[in-house]
This record gives sequence, C-alpha cells and structure tokens, in this order.
Amino acid sequence: MKESIIIVMVSILLNSCVDRISISIPDADASQLVVDGLITDEPGPYTVKLTLSSRIESFLEFSIKPVTLAKVTIFDNEGNAELLEDMGKGVYQTKANGIRGVIGREYAVRIVTYEGEVYESLPDKMNPVGEIDSLYATLETFQPISSPTENGFRVYIDAQGVADTDNLFRWKFTGTYIEDTYPQFHVQCSQTCSTPECCGCPAPRPCSGFIINAVGVLQRIGECTCCVCWVNQYESKPYVSDNQFLADGKFKNVEVAYIPIAYFPFQTKYRAEVKQMSLSRTAFDYWRTIQSQKEGASSLFQPPTGKVRTNVFEEKGKRDAQGLFYASAVSLKQKYFTSEDVKELFLQIPRRNHCYEPDRTFVTESCLLAFKHSSTQPPADWQ
Repeated sequence: MKESIIIVMVSILLNSCVDRISISIPDADASQLVVDGLITDEPGPYTVKLTLSSRIESFLEFSIKPVTLAKVTIFDNEGNAELLEDMGKGVYQTKANGIRGVIGREYAVRIVTYEGEVYESLPDKMNPVGEIDSLYATLETFQPISSPTENGFRVYIDAQGVADTDNLFRWKFTGTYIEDTYPQFHVQCSQTCSTPECCGCPAPRPCSGFIINAVGVLQRIGECTCCVCWVNQYESKPYVSDNQFLADGKFKNVEVAYIPIAYFPFQTKYRAEVKQMSLSRTAFDYWRTIQSQKEGASSLFQPPTGKVRTNVFEEKGKRDAQGLFYASAVSLKQKYFTSEDVKELFLQIPRRNHCYEPDRTFVTESCLLAFKHSSTQPPADWQ
C-alpha cells in the first residue's frame, strides 16, 4: 500500500504544470537623471543643474556625470516661459533679466535630453514667505574628551510666519569672509635647494604678479589677481520647519547654523546670511527627508527616513528621475562679525605648524587654490 502511495505522488510531481516566473532585473549600468533647480522672487539668473547618477564601482569610486546638450525650459501657469542657456558641465541658466518668480504663480521645468527623452516637473506654487525679524549668535565654548577646547557661534533667527498658510519654510545659511594670501612667496619642493632648512625653492604663482628674475630676486611685473578672495561656507544640512514651531505667528530662537571660530574666517570680518524660503508641501517633504538623513547619518540608531521623493517624471514613464525643481519666495537677513568680536576667544586657540605655513596668518598660495568655494569677486551686496 505504501509503495502505491509513493508511485502516485511521484507521478503527480512529474506531471505537474509549473508556471515560469519572469523577474526583470534592473540594468546595473543604468543611470538616473538628477535635477537640481529653483526659481525665486529674487532677481535672476536662476540655475538648473542636470547630472546622471552612477552606480558605485567600489568603496573608493563614485562618479557624477553632467548632462550636456539638453534643452531646459522654465515656464509658469500664466503662459510665460524661458529657454535656459547651456553654461556647460550640466549647468543651465536663465538670463539676468529673464523670467522672474511671482508669489501665487506655479512653476515647472521641462527637459529634453540630447537622446530625445522628455522630463517634466509637476507645477510648484510659490507661496508667501513672511520675514526674518532678527539674526543673532551666542558664543559657545566646550571641551571634548580627547580634543582641544572648541569655540564657536550658534546662529539663531526670530522670524514671522504668514497667516492662514501652512508656514512651510526652509532656512538656508551661507557664511562669507575675506581672505588675504601671498602667492608671490609660494615655494615648490625641489632636490636642488641649496640649504637643508629650505622647504622648497621660490616659485611665485603666475597670478601673483611676481617672478624670480635672472639674478634670483623676486620682481614685481604686474598686479596680483589671486591675493584677495571672498570665501563661502555653506550649511552642512538644510533646516526646515512648519507650524509645529510657530507661536503667536512667530518662530523664536530657531537655530540655523554653527560657525566654528578659527583664524581664517575671522581674520577681518565674517558675514552670516540666512534666507527664509517658502516651500510647497512637496518641496518641504523633500528637504525634511534630506535634513533627517543628514542628522541621522552619524547615529547608530538612525531611524528610517524613506526614499527622497521627486516631482520630476519622464514623459512616457520609461525612466525614473531624482531631485527637485521648486519655487520659493525669499526673505533675507545678514549680520557681520568682526575680528574684535572673537579676538579674546581666538587667543585661546593653539596654532598648528606647517611646512609651508609656519605662521598660519601667512598663506603662500593663490587664494583660489587655498580655499574652497572662493572667488576674487565680492558679493554684489558686500558691505
């Protein structure tokens, strides 16, 4: 009897109908379009950046490819539109006197790639922004367990919301300071140095306006074009908030930045700038997710934040996109800190020795090379 049961079971298994399951595996080499664009009610130009996200080949390699030769158009719900100029390296810009954001209107971007793929963002409404009442900072000194004493400014704002709105805002911080350098005294390490005490041989940067003449003397031949720079420091994470932090129509003591006190940024004066930017719900959710990811990146107990949502989609739905294009009204506040504001604290900060810079106040390099995010042109509203 048992043998009959076994024979029947084997027969059923051999004659069973098996449905084949087809699983589509994504192309490992496929890239996604990443859009980073914004229009505001401030004067233009406005910028849209297009890149392709690339898979990580190894733990040491990550590649971002700019999207070139695309047609990028910003348009609103009132029939206004502008084709952006291709600036190269995936950057597209409007004209300075071109389209400008207006509160209450909706804005979107349309992208046609060189391959003919069409992407378009969902319309994003420019909401009213309120204003920043005050920008201020408090000095902070603390002693890490195994590091020297650290000093810095905690930067705060008080701001007003807008009645009968969701009050969805982003507060964007930018620090700017002046830096003087001395590229005429730049040296280049060489085995031909005459003395062992020499770190290198004199090699003034061409932009310094100096040369080493035939008799080995430093000679000025023109003006320096890289001795003075305005250096920008950008926020490490976005700061966003909504009505849950609003009391009596005002936001109070909102922290928007921490500025470590070091010599270079406070050599002469430092400008803290905060922009209050209105957001739609879509843009708010996007930046809140980014903020949560940044805040939890260093935590062992990082809570799940979910995928960063996008509002940009391929016209035929064949490919996914990432990033955001949004509209924002802006309110701005600035505050300048002078060297006198931090003089006493700076005297407590130990200096480091460096082969080329035994005195940290003496940088023998082009300011454009020595400092990231630097420019020889001052901001238009610098005071």
